[in-house]
Amino acid sequence: MNSIVSIFSKNPKIKYIIVIIIAGIFLLYNNTDGVLTEKLNDNKSLIKKYEEFKTGGINKKIAFPKEIIEQVIDTAKSYIGTPNKIGGITRDSIDASGLVYISINKNSEIKIPRIAQEMARYGKIIINPKKLKRGDLVFFFDTYEVDRIITSVGIYLGDGKFINSSSNNGVSISEINDPYYWKEKFFYGTRIFK
Repeated sequence: MNSIVSIFSKNPKIKYIIVIIIAGIFLLYNNTDGVLTEKLNDNKSLIKKYEEFKTGGINKKIAFPKEIIEQVIDTAKSYIGTPNKIGGITRDSIDASGLVYISINKNSEIKIPRIAQEMARYGKIIINPKKLKRGDLVFFFDTYEVDRIITSVGIYLGDGKFINSSSNNGVSISEINDPYYWKEKFFYGTRIFK
């Protein structure tokens, strides 16, 4: 403790640098939060769901090895054409979070939660879809009526494409900037591979 006090007394600029860093972190978090809230278009029900979601924590640390990204993606692709069914986790039927859950947990000793909303709490948040990298998880809101904000998840493949399971197409590859659906429903991505 004395060494910290000594550092501050010898170099008063350090205090200001630390204050600036803390303020920057605070502003970055508030900016992220503001952008996410803005995506909800003043929909009071969605904003309430988002506020409740945040109380459980977000940006939680998790680090899957980068070396398994291709295995995870290959596992997910092996389900292409499988019909969608909420709660499904088999080759007969699978939902979006089930696809991600199986694809990651089959290839890693580190486990990820089963439900999309719980998955969305882990990893570094990426708001801008242009900054997504292969293997990032992508989360969507309000894709069906439920009491939570995060309603679907996929695995980003690169070049604006992601794989997930949807009620219309089952497991398939979609465009994240699809102007008819996914673009408006994209909430954020998370980087879970280090």
